Amino acid sequence: MSHAKTSELLDEVTRLRRRVGELEQKHRRIDAAETPVTKGPVGVTSYQTGRDHSLLDALPCAVCECDLSGMILLANTTFAEMHGYPQAELTDRYYADLVADERDRAAYRAALEQLAGGQLSSHSQEMVHCQQDGKRVSVEVKWQCQRDASDAVTGLLAVVNEVSKTVTGGEQEIDLAGQYFRLVREMILVIDAEQKITLINPHGCRLLEAEESVILGMNWFDHFLPVSNREEVRTLFDQLMHGENRPVEFFENDIQTATGKVKRVAWHNSILRDDTDNIIGVLSVGIDITERLEEQQALRESRQIFQQISEHVNELLWVSSADLQKIYYVSPKYEEFWGQPCQSIYDDPHLWMERIHPDDRERLLQSMNRKIQGDFSETEFPQFRVVHPDGSFRWLEARSFPVYNEQQEVTRMVGIIEDITQRKLDEDAILRENEELEARVRRRTAELARKTAQLKALFQGLPDLVLVVDRRGEIINFNDRHPEYLLSDGELTSGNKLWDLIPDEIQIPFMEAVQRVHTDRKKESIDYPLTIKGQQRWCRARVQPYLQDEILIIVEDISEQKIAEIELNKTHEKLSEAQRLAHIGSWECNITGDLLWWSEEVYRIFGQMAHTFKPTYPVFLETIHPEDRARVECAVAQTIEYDLPYSIEHRIIRPGGEVRYVHERGELRRNATGEIVSVHGTVQDITERHMASSKMQEYRDILAHASRLAIMGELTAGISHELNQPLTAMANYSSAMKTRIEQGLDVSDLVQRIEALSHRSGDIVRRLKSMAEKRPQELMRFNILDSIRSTLQLIEYELRQKQIDVQLVSESRMSVVYADRVQIEQVLSNLFLNAMDAMSEMPVSRKLTIEVAPAGEFMVRVTVSDTGPGVPDDFVGQLFTPFTTTKEGGLGIGLSLSRSLVEASGGKICFSSKSDSGASFDVFLPCRKFALS
Repeated sequence: MSHAKTSELLDEVTRLRRRVGELEQKHRRIDAAETPVTKGPVGVTSYQTGRDHSLLDALPCAVCECDLSGMILLANTTFAEMHGYPQAELTDRYYADLVADERDRAAYRAALEQLAGGQLSSHSQEMVHCQQDGKRVSVEVKWQCQRDASDAVTGLLAVVNEVSKTVTGGEQEIDLAGQYFRLVREMILVIDAEQKITLINPHGCRLLEAEESVILGMNWFDHFLPVSNREEVRTLFDQLMHGENRPVEFFENDIQTATGKVKRVAWHNSILRDDTDNIIGVLSVGIDITERLEEQQALRESRQIFQQISEHVNELLWVSSADLQKIYYVSPKYEEFWGQPCQSIYDDPHLWMERIHPDDRERLLQSMNRKIQGDFSETEFPQFRVVHPDGSFRWLEARSFPVYNEQQEVTRMVGIIEDITQRKLDEDAILRENEELEARVRRRTAELARKTAQLKALFQGLPDLVLVVDRRGEIINFNDRHPEYLLSDGELTSGNKLWDLIPDEIQIPFMEAVQRVHTDRKKESIDYPLTIKGQQRWCRARVQPYLQDEILIIVEDISEQKIAEIELNKTHEKLSEAQRLAHIGSWECNITGDLLWWSEEVYRIFGQMAHTFKPTYPVFLETIHPEDRARVECAVAQTIEYDLPYSIEHRIIRPGGEVRYVHERGELRRNATGEIVSVHGTVQDITERHMASSKMQEYRDILAHASRLAIMGELTAGISHELNQPLTAMANYSSAMKTRIEQGLDVSDLVQRIEALSHRSGDIVRRLKSMAEKRPQELMRFNILDSIRSTLQLIEYELRQKQIDVQLVSESRMSVVYADRVQIEQVLSNLFLNAMDAMSEMPVSRKLTIEVAPAGEFMVRVTVSDTGPGVPDDFVGQLFTPFTTTKEGGLGIGLSLSRSLVEASGGKICFSSKSDSGASFDVFLPCRKFALS
């Protein structure tokens, strides 16, 4: 090591440290993308300062590090002992304060300015230093510049030796270099041109995990480089030894220890030359950066985790100095909470306080001052508001926690700020709700007190006997009203058993009712008779749940109600009997549920049993005869849609297949609001009436047939004349035809006349046949004017004989009616003959007027008037009474029969007196089928 001097080795180590520190700072800036990290001694990062401090303390020479202003940042133990100061007191002192003479101080400042400005990279100066006790010591100072990756000067390193020790010769220099070589914590080794290790310090042996005697002479590349980079590095070394490449000053690569471990080492390399300037090897200083890289990777991962957490949580994270005057970090939530960019708080650490609401600022400052003074008993700050530029504000809640160093000194403050705006709004809403609730509770309490008083007064003032008992029947409370309703003997007293006071015949029902109510919590009632003061009375006990283990019993006198119920039952029985006798039942249909209620008579009419048959509207429709079902459905639908009552006759089919005829009526029922709730009505069994009606129709048809025959008898002369006239004419025309045929003349006109006369005779015969034929009623549509003309044709002879003029008046040529044509023509014949008979004794100017006109939308009116003497006033009321007549020899059944025939066709006939003389009858006939209803 004759070539190594202490300052040279120190320069080598310093350059390597500086390079490692620069690389680490570069990695940190890339990983964190934040502000540069604070520098520590010899250009390494601050967390390495302690390690380098111990390293400098191990050096045998006096060393200190200064910043560019000359302030001492770090001094080793030898430097402190040389000047007689405690090591800690030298930190933050200016180096110029140690210079004794003003002339030396001026020279130092001039050199400091050139070193800090980069004009000099190193400088040596002899001067006199002043120790703490005032003694003077002559020293030689060697200054060296510390530079970062951009080659900018970042600090100064000074190696100080007393002059007396530096002039003792090279042996002491060599000794100092040897001590440094052994004590330095970096690996120092020399590799010769043959790739063998010729020199290694103790720290290098520990790093390679082998003894010095084993390492020396070994091939560096074969034994201490992993296979992955061995040949690549060997090639670079060979090129370096042959002068083909310039030396790589700083280099990082993996090495492999003697035990096979792989470590990462940062190298600073220097070329070794002999006296003839030939390259003979390389001096390399290496620092094990394996743990440092792992720590850096862990730190990067921690920073990434912290960054992900801080950027994605809803709270704001912050880091500040211990005195809260400098902000090191705020998460992005700051921009949302404060309404200003994060950079603003880095530029002005006090800017955030300006946004604090004035009413909250003082309390927050007081809490901050307590924490600055070391009072961390409370982690929370007072809740405060941040006012945004738009006038809105946010409620925030902050918590802080101190960060301590190894000396338990607070170095940082970290905290969390949470947005509690919604929580405050919720709290305010809850507070308002609580206030409202408390107000309601007060009002409710007052109301309950009032109601309690009312209930107490009501309890005592009720006219009925009220008791409160437990499930064992023990009386808890009572109002002492009418105890005779319940007690057979004794007095009501709290604590007594109810069973001991009531009559024997109702003890068991009461006990069972109380137990059921206690178990099921459902109301029950007991009706029982009592003899009070010699009179039979009825009482009702309502048993119902009260409190959890208490039962409320209310006893009232229901004698009047019971009597009313008995009377109602009797009335119901009478009504049911009346319905049975009249074959009329009542029913009600719930529209929404299609449910039907039937009285007992309805079940009898339909041949069903109430306990087995459950009536519904669809089931009811099934009981209707298929031919009548659609008509009933239509009637019910029209009632519901148009609110019109209906009355309809239809057939039903009993379960045994028996067909019955019923007359059904129905109408809507509404509630108090006018809504339709049901359809109700009656149904009557009219089977017997229908059979009687059929039989009556049969008798009426027989009577009508007899009447028609009687009319034909009255018209015999006229009919004979009417038939004789065309037959005589036909005989005459036949003789004329014979003559013309013999003469060879044309007889076609005579043939036509004979044909017309034969048709006329045939019509008369057919009408006679129709009148004489016995037939049931047959309703059809026909023109009433044609019937009038046919009837007039039958009595045409009598009309001429009695010199009666006929006048037919009609607004149209066709007036269609719906009736039995034969029976209506029989009615017309009867009316015409009565008119002829009435006018037979009148002077000449006899007139029969027949007027046809519509009567409303569904009827046609036929009016028959004559100019006879009229009807006596005292006989008008008997006109349609059977066997009553004013004609001599008359039977008195003509008008009675006519009314029956007209009504059977759905019409009516009535008499109307004329203002002058004569009589007038109006016949109203339906013109449509549905008008019959």
